[in-house]
Amino acid sequence: MRRPLTFDHWDCRLPHIPPRSRVYSLKPIGIGTPFVEGLSGYVTRLADGHAVSVGDLVGRELSTFASKPLLSFGLFMRRNRAGSHGFHARQYTMNGFGITAKNWVEALERATLQTDLRLLTLLPFENVLDRNAMFRRTRAWCPACYEDWRSAGEAVYEPLLWSVALVTMCPRHQRPLEDVCGHCHGQLTPLAVFSRPGYCSRCQVWLGHNKANGALERPMQFGDEDGLALWHATAIGELLANASRFDGSTLRARFLASFRACVDAVAEGNRLAFARTCGLSTCAVHSQMVGKSLPRIDTLLRICYHLNISLTALLEKDSTQFTTRLAQAKNSVRGQRKRPLSRTPEQVRLVLAQALHTQPPPSISEIARRLGFKGTERLYQVDRNLTKQVVTNYRKSGASHWWRKPGAVRICSLSDIQKLLEESLAQEHPVSAHHIAARLGYANDGYLQRKFPDLCRAIRHKIAAQREPRLSVMERVLKNALRESQVPTLIQLCRQLGYSSSLVLRYHFPHLCDEILVRRRHLRNQHIADLRKTLQLVLTEAPAPSFAAICRRVGLSAATLRENCPDESAAICSRYVRSRSETSRRRKEQLHEEVRHVVRTVHAEGECPSVSRVTARLPNTALKDWRTISASVKAARQELGPRSCTGQTLTGSPAALQVQLP
Repeated sequence: MRRPLTFDHWDCRLPHIPPRSRVYSLKPIGIGTPFVEGLSGYVTRLADGHAVSVGDLVGRELSTFASKPLLSFGLFMRRNRAGSHGFHARQYTMNGFGITAKNWVEALERATLQTDLRLLTLLPFENVLDRNAMFRRTRAWCPACYEDWRSAGEAVYEPLLWSVALVTMCPRHQRPLEDVCGHCHGQLTPLAVFSRPGYCSRCQVWLGHNKANGALERPMQFGDEDGLALWHATAIGELLANASRFDGSTLRARFLASFRACVDAVAEGNRLAFARTCGLSTCAVHSQMVGKSLPRIDTLLRICYHLNISLTALLEKDSTQFTTRLAQAKNSVRGQRKRPLSRTPEQVRLVLAQALHTQPPPSISEIARRLGFKGTERLYQVDRNLTKQVVTNYRKSGASHWWRKPGAVRICSLSDIQKLLEESLAQEHPVSAHHIAARLGYANDGYLQRKFPDLCRAIRHKIAAQREPRLSVMERVLKNALRESQVPTLIQLCRQLGYSSSLVLRYHFPHLCDEILVRRRHLRNQHIADLRKTLQLVLTEAPAPSFAAICRRVGLSAATLRENCPDESAAICSRYVRSRSETSRRRKEQLHEEVRHVVRTVHAEGECPSVSRVTARLPNTALKDWRTISASVKAARQELGPRSCTGQTLTGSPAALQVQLP
C-alpha cells in the first residue's frame, strides 16, 4: 500500500509591504540629546547619501513634496534659467519657527516618511521664544567633534546647537566653535548648493582637526566670559534635549505662571528688585509679567544664570528643584539689597494691623509710602479686608476730605473767584467757569457753580450766544464744500476755519462730514476709472512707453499708480519689456546683416575679415555689441569657407588675432 505524500504548506497570501519613500528614509541623529541634529544638517546629510548636490535634491525633489514653494523663482530665473534647480543658499532660520520651518519639515517628512523631524527645529518652542537674534548668520562647527565622529566611524552631522547665536563653545570639548575655513579663509553659508557634512562648501576641504598636529591635546585657559559661554551652551543643549517632553499648546501659559511665581518668590512681587537682580530693565520684566511679548533666549538665560536655575525648570509643570532654587535666589536678593526687604506678606499684614490701633489713624497711601510701594495695589493684594478697615478708620477720623470742613484753608477766596468770573463775563470772548477752576487748582467747576450760579450761568449763555455764529459759518462752509467740483478734505476745511482738528467739525455736523467723505470717495473712484481708461489707451500706443514716462505724464508716483491700477500698470511694464526685447532682437538681426556685408566686402578686397576690421567699417548707427559682432563675424566667415584668411596677412591686437582663428 502506497503511503500518502506529504507536501509543504505554502501561504499564498501577499506579504505586507510597508510604504516606500521617495528618498532615503534617513533617521535623524541625537533626538533627546543636547546634540540633536539640525534640519539644515539633515538636508545636507540626505543629499550626501544620494551622492547629489543640495541644490539638485531641494530644487528637483523636495520642492515637489511641499504644499507651499520652498524656492522662489524670479523673473530672470524663469526666463533665462528655466532648467536650473533654482536653489540658493539658505540661513539657519529654516531650523527655527514660523511657516518656513513648517514647510521644510512637511516636505522632508513626505519625502522620507519620517514623523519626528520637527524636533530638529525650534518649532516645539514657537509659542514661548522670540525669534529675534536667535540664529547666527554663518556656519559654525567644532573641529574636534568632526574628527571624533570620523575616527570612530560614526555619521558626521551638524547639531542644532551650533546654529544658535548664543552658543559659541562646544560643551563636549569645551573649545570655541570655528566659523572660518582654515584653507580658503572664508565664512560659509549654513546651507549652500554644495554643502557636505564636515566639509567646506567652498573649497571642499575637511574641517576637522588633524590629530598629528596635536591641536586637541593643548590645554585651554578659561576666563569668566568662556565660563559664561560654556554655561549658555549647556543650558541650551538641555533645552533641546527635552523638546519632545513639552506640549506646545500649553507651553506659553506654563511659562507665564512660572515666571510670575519666580518674581513673587524671589522679589516678593517687586519687579524693580527682580530686574536689578537679573540685570534686566523694568520694562522687560513688566512685559513678561503681563504676557505682552515673547521673551528672547538671551533674556531667559540671563535670568536663569543669575538665579541659578535651569532653563527647562521655567517650562515644566512641577519641579521640586525649581522651588528650592527660588528659595536660594531669594536669600541672594536679600543680601544684595541696600536696606532689608520688609515687604513680605506677613510683614505687610503686621503693619496694617498696627495701623488699626495707631492714633491718629494713617491713610493707606501713607502706609504704602512707608513700605516703599509706589501705589496701594500691593496692600490690597496681600489682605483686602484689613486694608479696607484701615481706610474706614481714616475716614472716620475726619482727616480725609479736609476741604469740606468749616474753617479749612481755601484754595482761593470767594472775592477773588467772583472778581475772576466778572472779568471773564466782561470780555468779548469769555473764559468758561471750567477753565477758571482748572487755573485756580480745583478738580472741577462744581465749587464755582455752587457759590456763584448766576455768574456761571451768564458766562455759559454768552459763550453759547457766540457759538451760534461760528456754527452757522461752519455749516455754511461745509455745505459750500459739497457743491464744489473738487470737494476739499476735512483737514483743509479745518485750516480754512481756523481749527486744529477735524473732530470739531465731526462733533457739531457729523452728517455733513459723512456726506463730504462719501463725495470724496465717489470722486476718487471716478478719478481711478478715468485713470484706468487713460492707461488702457497707453497700451495701444506705439512705440510702447515706459512706466516711468507714464508716471510723469499723469503726474503720479509709481507706487500710487500701482496701488490704484495694478493690472494696467503690470500690463504697461510687461509690454515695455517685450517691446525692448523685440527692438533688441531686430537691432541684432540688422547688425548681423551689416556684419555679413562688411565681411564679404573685406574678403573681396583681399584682407582677412577680423573682428577689429569689421568693427571699424560698421556705421556709427550700428549696435556696438561685442558678443553679437564676434558671433556674426564667425558665422559669416564660415559661410565663406574654412580658408577665408589663407594667404592673407593677420593684423590687429592680440585679442583680435585670437578671434581671427577659425
